[in-house]
Amino acid sequence: MSEDLRKLFNFDLQRFATPVQPTKDNAHHYTDSDRDEEENFGKLLEPGLRKIFFETYDELAEQYSRIYNMETSNKAVEHDWGMGAFGDWQKRESQLDTVDYQTLSPGLDRTYTHEAFTQGFMVTREMYDDEQYRQMEKLPRAMARAGRAKVEKDAMLPLINGFDGANHPTYDGKALFADDHPLLDSNETGDNLATGALDEDNLKAALQKMRETVDEAGNLVQFKADKLIIPPALEDTAIRVTKSEKIAGTELNDTNQFLNGYGLQIEVMDYLGDAAGGSDNHWFLQDSGKHELNFFWRIKPEFKWEEDFDSFVSKYRGYMRYSYGISDWRGLVGSQG
Repeated sequence: MSEDLRKLFNFDLQRFATPVQPTKDNAHHYTDSDRDEEENFGKLLEPGLRKIFFETYDELAEQYSRIYNMETSNKAVEHDWGMGAFGDWQKRESQLDTVDYQTLSPGLDRTYTHEAFTQGFMVTREMYDDEQYRQMEKLPRAMARAGRAKVEKDAMLPLINGFDGANHPTYDGKALFADDHPLLDSNETGDNLATGALDEDNLKAALQKMRETVDEAGNLVQFKADKLIIPPALEDTAIRVTKSEKIAGTELNDTNQFLNGYGLQIEVMDYLGDAAGGSDNHWFLQDSGKHELNFFWRIKPEFKWEEDFDSFVSKYRGYMRYSYGISDWRGLVGSQG
């Protein structure tokens, strides 16, 4: 209402405004100026609810980022192209021999399409007026935890589905973990599929399989595993197998120096287990310096609000956008247990 109309009718809106009712400890530091300027309750609540949201989202250390290459993107889609590999150098038979120039085979497209995810909640005017803040502060906490869980669960899907080539093939038409990955410049195949439960012998075989990783021409590329990725159910087993000074689970006096000194870092992923839709038996090796397990943040989690004029309902929502996947099977070895 304009100042002229206000004077004409001698009408003061402030008389009818509901005073701001701060929480007992004034958690949002409301002041008299907030009340006098007739700020709406949604705007007053927003800073505190935003703080609760982000503090809750960050209250636990991320797990998935320990095994992913973390990237950012400013495009709707990211493309990663593979390429072939050079074969052996050719011997120069005479002083007049010319260089044998080769062209690398074109690889297949690995596409990362960023998908958006949202969640929200509403606060009524009555809920605010009656100072039920203990209930209101639960809402951003619950929303933040759900968002955090969504990211962690999604990030584990390439590993959880990594043995199902029929329903979840990778760029080469095979499961992520397979013993017959086609090679672009060789008639041989690549192999990153380990077998058996997590024990000393099977872990040694898997470590050797990682060392035998080949490029697209069938040449060794000298990968070496430095991470053992497991669900919580295998944590005790992993520690016994990799950290024991003697061979775990036997009465023999044989040393376990090979695995004990290999330097494997154990990465326990809560969302790999049965409780999160995965498996308590699957286990994986990773070369953390050469793997191509990639996660792209297009929009990191954000928190915003708006108020409906007629219903006195303030809406708060979260939004995030990301993609994840695998650009190369190399650098990972997996077993179904």
